[in-house]
Amino acid sequence: MEDNNISDDRSGEGSSNNNDANSSPDHSSTAQEDRGSLTSPSDTNNTDTTTNNINIKERIIQTKRRVSYADSVNTDDGTTTARSSTAGSSARRQSSSSVYDLWSKVMRKSDLWESQSLLSESDYEDDDDETKKTPCNMQCISQNIKSSIEWTGITLKTAVTTPSVLVPCIILFIVLSICGILIVYGFDNAATNSRKQTALAVAEQTDLFFVRVLENAFVPLFTMAQFIQELPEFHKLDELIGDRCDPSIEDCSNFSGAPIDPMRNVTHRDMSQVFTTEEGMAIQSKFDSIARGIKTNSGLGKALVNIQLAPKGVVSMIYPMVNCADFDNGWCMNNTGAWGHDLLNDPNRVGIARATVPAPGVVTAGPLNLIQGGETFIARLAINFPNQGPKPWKHSMVVDGVEYPCWGFVVVLLNWKTLKDDSEIYENFEAEKSQFKLTRTDIKDGKTNVVTIAESAKSYLIEKDNVTLSLDTGDNDWVISVGYDDGFSPNYKKWAYPIVFCSAFAFTILMLLVLVSKKEHERLLGKLLPPHAIRKLRKGRTVVEKYNMVTIFFSDIVGYTSMSSEMNPEEVMRMLNDLYTKFDEVLQKHKIYKVETIGDAYLAVGGCPKKCTGPAAAEKVTLFALDIIELVKNFRVESSGAQVFIRVGLASGPVVAGVAGTNLPKYTLFGDTVNLAARMEQTSKKMKIQISPVTYRMLLDAPNYDFRMTERYDDEGELGVVAKGKGRQYTKWVESAHKLGENSNSTKGSTTESLNRAATAVDNDKFDDHPLDKEDEHV
Repeated sequence: MEDNNISDDRSGEGSSNNNDANSSPDHSSTAQEDRGSLTSPSDTNNTDTTTNNINIKERIIQTKRRVSYADSVNTDDGTTTARSSTAGSSARRQSSSSVYDLWSKVMRKSDLWESQSLLSESDYEDDDDETKKTPCNMQCISQNIKSSIEWTGITLKTAVTTPSVLVPCIILFIVLSICGILIVYGFDNAATNSRKQTALAVAEQTDLFFVRVLENAFVPLFTMAQFIQELPEFHKLDELIGDRCDPSIEDCSNFSGAPIDPMRNVTHRDMSQVFTTEEGMAIQSKFDSIARGIKTNSGLGKALVNIQLAPKGVVSMIYPMVNCADFDNGWCMNNTGAWGHDLLNDPNRVGIARATVPAPGVVTAGPLNLIQGGETFIARLAINFPNQGPKPWKHSMVVDGVEYPCWGFVVVLLNWKTLKDDSEIYENFEAEKSQFKLTRTDIKDGKTNVVTIAESAKSYLIEKDNVTLSLDTGDNDWVISVGYDDGFSPNYKKWAYPIVFCSAFAFTILMLLVLVSKKEHERLLGKLLPPHAIRKLRKGRTVVEKYNMVTIFFSDIVGYTSMSSEMNPEEVMRMLNDLYTKFDEVLQKHKIYKVETIGDAYLAVGGCPKKCTGPAAAEKVTLFALDIIELVKNFRVESSGAQVFIRVGLASGPVVAGVAGTNLPKYTLFGDTVNLAARMEQTSKKMKIQISPVTYRMLLDAPNYDFRMTERYDDEGELGVVAKGKGRQYTKWVESAHKLGENSNSTKGSTTESLNRAATAVDNDKFDDHPLDKEDEHV
C-alpha cells in the first residue's frame, strides 16, 4: 500500500458493520487491506487459453493459501476472488484488460516464488508419517543434542524464575526425602532390633547352658558335703590337719597337725604323716570310693575333672590324683602338686578361700590357670557343723579374726575347654554369623580386672557395636558381648539413603517437568487470552464484557503488497515475525493488550481487558505508538536491508470484548471504536500517528505525560480528513510526549484554546455532521 493511497476497497475493519453496498454486514475486530480482486477474463474464445489461465489462477491461489496471505473463495457468479483473512466486503469488479495484465505479472512472479523458496520438501512432510523417516546422521544427532540443551535451559529457567513451580518442587523433594528417610530408618530400626534380639537369644541360650552346668556341678559339692557331715571317719580329718603353725614365728614343738612343707615354701603343708597311717589310708580309700561314684553319676561327663576335700582349707584328698581319661591328645592332669595346698595362706588363692568359709552357699571362680595345668572353673562349698554347742568348737576355722563353725570345704574342678565345647558356643554364634566375647570381672586388692575367658575369631569387630548380657554363673561377674561382623544395622542402609535421595530427585524432576509444562501452557494460553477469560471458558461460561472507554491502536506496513510480491514467503514471514516480536516487547513495556495481527496489520488496546481510566489508557497506547515509530525507524529487513514504514491510527471509545465460538477461541473487540481506529490508520500517513477527537480529549487529561499534537489537514488544505463511513473527522497528529514536570513551559491544560476546541469538536458531534457512505449506512 503506497503512502497517501487510501483505497475505498478497504474492508470495514474491527467490529464495524461497514460493507459494500451489495454485501451483508460483517462484524470483525481487525482491519486488513483488501489486496485486490482477481477475476478471470470474460471475453475469450480460446478454450485452451482459458483453461491455462484458470490453472495458473488455481496455482497462485494455492501458493497464497500456503503462506496465509489470502484465502481463495468462489463467488456465486463463478468468479474467483482473493479475500483477506478478515475481509468484510467483496472485491470490486476489475476490467478484463486490467485483470489480464495482472495475471501476466503474477505468472512472471510465480517462478520467483517457486525457485527462491527457502522451504525444503521436508518442511511440508507429515511428522507423523513413520514411513518417511530416515536414519539420523551425526548432524541430526548434533542438532538433537543442541535442541535438548536449549530445552533444558528453558525448563530450568522457567523452574527457577517461577515460584509456583520451584517452591512445590522443593517441598516435594523435602517431603519425599524425609518420608524415604523415615521409611529406611523404620526398616533399619526393625532389622537392627531383630538382629539384636537374635543375638541376645543366642547369648541367653549360652547363659542357660552354663547355669545348667553349674547347677549340675553344685550337686557333687552338696553330695560330698553331706557325706563328710554323716561319716564319722571324716570328722577327725580337720583335727589331723590342724591349724597352721609357722615355726619361724611361733613354737611348734607340741604341734600335732600337718606341718609346713619346707620344700614348697609356705603355700603347702606336708601331708605324708597324716595319710601314711592306717587310719589315714582308710579315710583316703573311703573318699576315693565316694568321689568316684559322685563323678560317675554327676551327669557332667568329662567336664568334671577333679573332686577335692580341703579340711582347714588344706587340699588333703584328691580324686583322681592323675586324670588322663577326661583329656584328649594324651595329656593328663596331674594333681600331685595340689596335694597339701594351703589355700588360706596362698596369696593367689586366699581371696577365694576366705570368701568360701563364711559363704552360705557355693562360691565359684574362674576359669583359672591351675598349678597342675589347664584352665579350670572352680566351685567350692563350705562344710559346716553348726550344732556344736558352746565354744570352743571342735570344728572351726578363723578367717579375718572371725571364728566360723566350719570343718573345711569341698572343691570341684570343671574343665573350661570341655564346658565351652559342650555349650557349642562357637557353633551357635557362627551359625548366626555373629561374633562374641565372654569376660569375667575379678576384684583383687580393690582393683577391677576384666579377663576374657572365651571369644570368637573376629571378636574385635564388635568392640563398639554389640549387645551384652550378664550371665548368672558365679560370684565374679560374667558378661557376654554379642554382635555381627557388619553391625546390627543391615547392609542395605548404606545404599538405601542414596536411593531415597535419587528417587526423590527423580520424582521432583518429573513433577518439575509437569509443572513447567503446565506453566508454559498457561503462559501460552495467557498470551492468547486474558486470564479472566480463560477462567470463564474453563467454567463453560460465555465471555462478554463491556468497556466504557478504551483506546485502540491500529497500524499497518506502507507498501506491503508490493514489498511482499518481491519476497519469497519465508522472507515475508521472517520480516513480520522480527518486526512484531519487537512490537510485542514494547507492548509489554507499556502494559497494554495485543488483540491480534493479520498480515501486516497490528491491533492493540489500552484499558482492556485490564481496566483503567480513559486518559490513562490513551496515554499508554499513545506512548506505545511513539515508541513503535522510533523502533520502525531503525528496523531493517534482514534479507534485503530494506527499510520498513508504517502508519498508525488511534481511536478511543466504548467497546464490547469477548470470545465468540468454542473452537480456536480468540479474545475479540466489537464496536464502532474498532472501526474508527481502522479508519484512523487508513487515512494516516507514513510514519505518522493519527488520533481521533476523543483520543485527543483523553490525552489532554493524561495523568503523567504531556503530548505535543498538531492539526491534521487534508490534501486540499482543509482541516481534518474524510474517513470512509465517518465523514470528516477533525483528527490530530501526535508528534511527541514528555513527562509532566520535566518542562516548566508545559503543564496540563496548557492553553484554554485547545480545551475549547476539543470540547467544541465533541459537543457539536462532528461524527454526524457529514453523511456516511451509502455502503456504511447500516452502522
